[in-house]
Amino acid sequence: MSSPLRNPRQLIAVLIAGVSGLIVLLDFAGAGPIVAALAAVLVQWAALITAIAVVIGVVSVLGAHARRVRSRLPEASYSLVLITGMVIVIVAGIFYPTRTATGLALPATLAAPPIRAVFRLIYEPLAASLLALLAFFALSAMLRALRSGRTEAVFVVTVALLALLIQLPPLTLIPIIGQTVQWLNDYLIAAGARGLLLGSAIGALVAGVRLLIGFDMPYADR
Repeated sequence: MSSPLRNPRQLIAVLIAGVSGLIVLLDFAGAGPIVAALAAVLVQWAALITAIAVVIGVVSVLGAHARRVRSRLPEASYSLVLITGMVIVIVAGIFYPTRTATGLALPATLAAPPIRAVFRLIYEPLAASLLALLAFFALSAMLRALRSGRTEAVFVVTVALLALLIQLPPLTLIPIIGQTVQWLNDYLIAAGARGLLLGSAIGALVAGVRLLIGFDMPYADR
């Protein structure tokens, strides 16, 4: 990776990203009204750029799949499903009028009735189906792990099965088992979850610092 000091374009990109990130970070720390105003402007610019990038990405994806449908490729049916779903979501979320107390109005948020109905009738059943398939994937992975005969795999599968069994409603009614499950949830599981959150926070902090000082430049033109 070339040094930003040797590449003026990378140096400008690093300075813009670093100063912008530092201003927004200082705003979170309460650095004053001037920093707050600058941070608000930067956030608005970022939202605008993100919206433009999303529109460009949607147009690009739509054009690529439309060409695939016109070419009658073997995967054209999947492209047609994607285009249909994209059009339905865009129309329901942006252009489908709803009746309000003052008359017809376009949806203002993703919680508006049209897009909410699309999510309830299409997205939620698909998500539930995919989550139901996870049980079969987990069972297949468990069988493969047991077939391998490795001690670590057998230990993980045994612990997972015990964790599932002791949480069954009939077993949780037994005083000793119920108290044990509650103790595990309050101490061991909570400690593991907090450790994961702390690790994620430290990782995000390190990644942010590397971006601010220019060690990582995903925005640079390589």
